[in-house]
Amino acid sequence: MPRHKIELSDRFMDDVRQTGSATMAQHARRLLDDLAAFPDMGRVAQSPSITGRFDEGVRTLVCGSYLLVYRHEGDAVQALALYPARIVR
Repeated sequence: MPRHKIELSDRFMDDVRQTGSATMAQHARRLLDDLAAFPDMGRVAQSPSITGRFDEGVRTLVCGSYLLVYRHEGDAVQALALYPARIVR
């Protein structure tokens, strides 16, 4: 099975650092590894607070108390942000 390329945005990297949690960083890494093999495993974002910020068609996966926001295009998965799940509406 082909693996997709993972691209990390500056915002995603900043969000991971801001959590201050090595456990969260490890969880995010495991999810990104899974996404390299199965890029459509997350759900398409429906929340206006996410689609308004990141555009339509982005996908999300639960990563602890955050949502990993990403986009799958072609052979790449772009990690866009770790978005606090508590503020999703």
